Amino acid sequence: MTLALLWQYLGPSCLATVAVMVLVSGATSFVAMLSDKYQTKQMGFKDIRLRQINEILNGIKVLKLSAWELPFMEKVKETRTKELSFLKRFALLDSVFGFLWGVAPHVAALASFATFLLVSPSNQLTPSIAFTSFSLFMLLRFPMGILPDVISRFIRFVVSLGRLSKFLNEAELDEHTVGSSPLPGDSVTLKQATFAWSKQDSPVLKDVELNVAKGSLVAVVGSVGSGKSSLLSAILGSLEKMSGSVDVQGQLAYVPQQSWIQNATVKGNIVFTNTVDEERYEQVVDACALRPDIEMLPGGENTEIGEKGINLSGGQKLRLSLARAVYHDGDVYLLDDPFSAVDVHVATHLFENVVGPTGLLKSKTRILVTHSVTFLPQVDWIVLLDKGVIKEQGTYSDLLAKKGSDFSAFLQKHVKGNSSSASLDSADEDGNEKPEEETKDKGDKDQSRLTDEEAVGTGYVGWRVYYEYLRRIGWKFLLPSMLAMLICYGSEFGSSVWLSKWSTDQDPSRRNGYLTGFGLFLVSTSIFNFVLWIVFMLGCLRAAASFHEQLLRSVMRSPLSFFDTTPMGRIVNRFSRDIESIDNDVPLCMNMTMGNILWVTLLSVLVCILSVYFIAVVAFTLFFFLGLTVISLPSFRHVHRLQSVTRSPVFTHFSETISGVTSIRAFGVRTQFLRTLECRVDDNINCCYHSTGLDGCRMVFSNLLALVMTSGAVLLTVAGRDALNPGVVGLVLAYTLQVSDAASYTYKMFALLETSLVAVERVKEYLHLTEEAPWRNAEVQPPAEWPTRGDVTYADYSASYREDLEDVLRHINFTAHDGQKIGLVGRTGAGKSSFALALFRIIEPRNGSIVVDSVDITKIGLHDLRSKMTIIPQDPVLFAGTLRWNLDPFDEHSDESVWRALEQAHLKDFVGRQELGLNHEIVEGGDNLSAGQRQLVCLTRALLRQSRVLVLDEATSSVDLDTDHLVKETIRTEFRDTTIITIAHRLHTIMDCDRILVLSGGEIAEEGSPKELLQREDGLFRAMAKDAGLA
Repeated sequence: MTLALLWQYLGPSCLATVAVMVLVSGATSFVAMLSDKYQTKQMGFKDIRLRQINEILNGIKVLKLSAWELPFMEKVKETRTKELSFLKRFALLDSVFGFLWGVAPHVAALASFATFLLVSPSNQLTPSIAFTSFSLFMLLRFPMGILPDVISRFIRFVVSLGRLSKFLNEAELDEHTVGSSPLPGDSVTLKQATFAWSKQDSPVLKDVELNVAKGSLVAVVGSVGSGKSSLLSAILGSLEKMSGSVDVQGQLAYVPQQSWIQNATVKGNIVFTNTVDEERYEQVVDACALRPDIEMLPGGENTEIGEKGINLSGGQKLRLSLARAVYHDGDVYLLDDPFSAVDVHVATHLFENVVGPTGLLKSKTRILVTHSVTFLPQVDWIVLLDKGVIKEQGTYSDLLAKKGSDFSAFLQKHVKGNSSSASLDSADEDGNEKPEEETKDKGDKDQSRLTDEEAVGTGYVGWRVYYEYLRRIGWKFLLPSMLAMLICYGSEFGSSVWLSKWSTDQDPSRRNGYLTGFGLFLVSTSIFNFVLWIVFMLGCLRAAASFHEQLLRSVMRSPLSFFDTTPMGRIVNRFSRDIESIDNDVPLCMNMTMGNILWVTLLSVLVCILSVYFIAVVAFTLFFFLGLTVISLPSFRHVHRLQSVTRSPVFTHFSETISGVTSIRAFGVRTQFLRTLECRVDDNINCCYHSTGLDGCRMVFSNLLALVMTSGAVLLTVAGRDALNPGVVGLVLAYTLQVSDAASYTYKMFALLETSLVAVERVKEYLHLTEEAPWRNAEVQPPAEWPTRGDVTYADYSASYREDLEDVLRHINFTAHDGQKIGLVGRTGAGKSSFALALFRIIEPRNGSIVVDSVDITKIGLHDLRSKMTIIPQDPVLFAGTLRWNLDPFDEHSDESVWRALEQAHLKDFVGRQELGLNHEIVEGGDNLSAGQRQLVCLTRALLRQSRVLVLDEATSSVDLDTDHLVKETIRTEFRDTTIITIAHRLHTIMDCDRILVLSGGEIAEEGSPKELLQREDGLFRAMAKDAGLA
């Protein structure tokens, strides 16, 4: 349309415009190819960064206890630096886009005018031709001005689509790996089955022949890494089948070794996706020994469980996971070491009431992976695995009757240890009590809830948000940008004034001078427009880097309680979509808004100066655009805030689903989880729809206002045609048309700026989170070799998890001398975990102190403290990276030291078999190692650290008893001079301790040697031992 109108005034000369557009399009195509390349790489690094953030959040407790925040922050920063390097290149190319399409209308005008004048000497550039043509060229200014953004977004769309297509085209799990036709009378049949984790990996199970009869109880035993969990994964269909067949008849139910707990109520976790049957629910709760725990919870069965069961102990999580499977009422039950996190007393209860011949599952087919040999005489069939091969299988009596059999040798190794593994903690079930803050809340808050709904901001984006963003850009970028903007728009105005003068001067001798001057103005406009884009975009990326770095630091400096009560999706949302908006959306909207506000202001002022008749038109237009902004912007902004808030539940659900994908597949509830995800996505998309609808309304009203202004300008021109200079009239009309377009576009960009700044507002909320104590205290530094002895003294120590909660430890007075071995026992909620966490200052004292080798730990930095102590947790956490990096992230130890520690932890043979040795790649969460191997990796970390104070929290619960004895011997020899505090779950872990502390209600109820405490007739320790049948 524009070309057709230009043809009427300039004739064939307007084809020069086509030539310019063709040249610009060719240059744009080349730039677009580079942009696509850089965008792909940038998004790849963004994926890596978000994966690292997820990993940090999943393992934050281990990071804090180990003082490993800094190396993990450095990993994220390194990835972010690479991401920003490609963002800068993309921004440079984006600036080239802006330059090319910004200069295109001006070059087209210059080329067309020059061609028009040079084609024929008789052609005159009259005001009617000049300003009508110039107005038409300027009508191209805004569509061409936003074309770089359109191209940029289109490139991001193409890259994202390509990445999604690549992901969706990846090889999927073969749904037909597991058949449904086992042999008659069997529930599970495996024939000559060989499995690997992927086609490229070596087999983890070889030539498996197994028939599981319907209704039978099959026990799978073997040493660490023998393939027990892999066998269950093969039956679930989670492994790559290399050969043979596997068939399962009936619905599966699965209890994983690492319990998967939803962020839901206790009852919601048990009922899962099933309908509520109160009678069955009560049966399951009692059978799984959950009744005492539910009664202790502040909201009972309606108490909200945090993400990954953060407010439950290991044993409570395991029993909750077992209860879910039992309530599900499947046909085939796969139970992966369900007794590892509970004591023998509770294990016996679970076996008798759930798994065994008299339990709720007695009529079901059960495949039980276990390290406990106590229950083997009561099972129907036993399978002994070793290095992925079934060495022997049969009934207990048949296997035992074979002289020199592998099973007999296996049994001999375990019987001795099993006889001493009874627990002192029968009432505690698992010893690792849930955090006490869940039961001691003194406030009015609903105690059944752990997390609150995410707050939604209201009102205008505050000036502090603008200031915060501009401050991070910095004056060295803002001032050059503003200067370049003024020169750019000044040159553009100059070109229009020059054209006005030129069109009224018909002297042919001055034609070349006018043409040259017009060209110089356009060159100046183009160059400074390019400088503006480059400098401002670099400044905005500086701000984006600053926001991300401080956000990362703020989150990492937050206390552990913050992560307990904040859903991971909220945090990830800020690191993903909000940071992405700060990277891409805010810079563009800020630049365009600032430029357009200046442009509209200059246009309006100039129009009013040139002709007072147009003041009313300009004032009317600006007044109504301002009114439209005031009326519609709050709705537009609030909808965008809702978009951000409704996105967090999507991230949370997705994260939860990925972590429990094996269980979700096993229970056959993929459809239900997909529906939940769809509902949450729909909530988010609804906000997007409303945002799009509001934007459409804005466009309609702004176009109507632009039409009114243009009509008014034309009417005034016609009315005052005799009193106005033709050149001035042309100039005023050209600018009046631009004012309406510019005002409309300014409103749009300001609305987008306000909505994109919501991301800055949300990130800013997390920049000043409550911090834990400083990592380093420059004023108080412990000696370099501290602690040298390992003396630990609790002096009248009391502490709570938060100010508004009651004390979980009360007036603790206790001293552990150099190299003493201390056992810690007590019932649920007694304060055992809190006692250990206090030593690492995860909780801070309300009064009293803890002194280690004459140093008050509250006076020194957290890293000075935590880096000198070691804890081996019950739930081992590994991170994506090499095995060596997982063992020594600070690279403080030689390879020889690492190999020696691996040998002491009985992992050397396994690592030696790996092709890359110490550089063996560990996947996220350590999922390519067994749970027992992960615990041994944690032991290796402790051996490398050689701290003088060591805390053991059931560090070998997932290893077989043979390995358990070897590890215990290693601890006795390698840590003989180390002060060790053991949170006791089983008898043999504390019976060789020098002293035992019995905690009750956060206080020390009893203290003494095991022998002394067992002799106290009315003592708590003796009562616990008696409950377990040991006294």
